Amino acid sequence: MAKDDKKILDDQIRRRTTEMNDLAGKIAVAKGTKGTKGTNYALLLVMPQGDYEDVAPELIAEDALRVMNHGWPEGFDIEILNRSK
Repeated sequence: MAKDDKKILDDQIRRRTTEMNDLAGKIAVAKGTKGTKGTNYALLLVMPQGDYEDVAPELIAEDALRVMNHGWPEGFDIEILNRSK
């Protein structure tokens, strides 16, 4: 990848990440948590390695969090924003 292309891509990622963080803050506020200024959420992007083509986002999240072995983490409200249809 050319140096200029990498710089453009990095800038796009930075801007999109900022937009996603702002949106996550608004969702947190809408759910009745602090959000925006008093950040009390974590925004994650889970990108699986291996054979996950055509796998539902919910199952990718379950695998990443090892739900089958440990169950869903207690004390956290986990929201999968790109649920399968």
